[in-house]
Amino acid sequence: MKIKKSILLGGLLLAGTLSFAHEFWLEPIRFWVKKNEKIRIDLMVGEDYQGEHSNGHKYKISKLDHYGNGRKTDVRNKVFGDSLSSISISFETEGSHLLAFNNTSKFIKLEALQFNEYLRTEGLDRIGKLRLQNRDTLKAGRELYQRCVKTLVQAGSKTDNSFAINTGMRLEIIPAKNPYDQKSKGPITFQVLFDDKPLTNALVLAWHMVDGKTTHEKLRSDNTGHVEFPIDQTGKWMISTVHMIPNGNSKEADWQSFWGSYTFGFY
Repeated sequence: MKIKKSILLGGLLLAGTLSFAHEFWLEPIRFWVKKNEKIRIDLMVGEDYQGEHSNGHKYKISKLDHYGNGRKTDVRNKVFGDSLSSISISFETEGSHLLAFNNTSKFIKLEALQFNEYLRTEGLDRIGKLRLQNRDTLKAGRELYQRCVKTLVQAGSKTDNSFAINTGMRLEIIPAKNPYDQKSKGPITFQVLFDDKPLTNALVLAWHMVDGKTTHEKLRSDNTGHVEFPIDQTGKWMISTVHMIPNGNSKEADWQSFWGSYTFGFY
């Protein structure tokens, strides 16, 4: 009976942890469009690169900018829908168009075992060690979390360097080359930055969905914040990572996390 109870408790804790540890991403209906073609881009939350619309009533959008043709445009006024989780947009020029989203932080509190498992699952080893050093592993985790996400849409056939723009979010994922310039399967290097500095030893995931099936690969960034994944020209891709730091105001929360993603696709 005790063993069964332990297994059940462990399962419930893991389920609770996974239900929180959701990816967040921008998902265009199509990644390749024509000039002036109106498309919808959804704000999505979920697991395994499958999810549902985010509830935009639970946060404020701090940043929703479009970068294209050498210009930056605030497009927060293009958000619509009952859950404020869709963007209606078109692109007046051919080229690569980058959209970047950042929201205000939300608060969550997890019981100690849940929080410890969450740190392990997301590869946040440094925070786990800090909790161990401070003898806080039996203490609940009080966390503020926010999203720093991008998507790359291609209008027409002409590509440009918009893909590599540092948009000024605290957590940035930046490809070394335009994924839409690559014509066959090959490596693409991504750099992870936090506060404009390379993020070392970050757990970075490359999610790939084709025909409704998702696979993923995990790697740690090197001492210059770089990580390399083999990318082919099928389906949709998401590069994601999470970074956590001690929160400056311990009365508000103990930790602040930043969830980053960069999406692109070939349809």
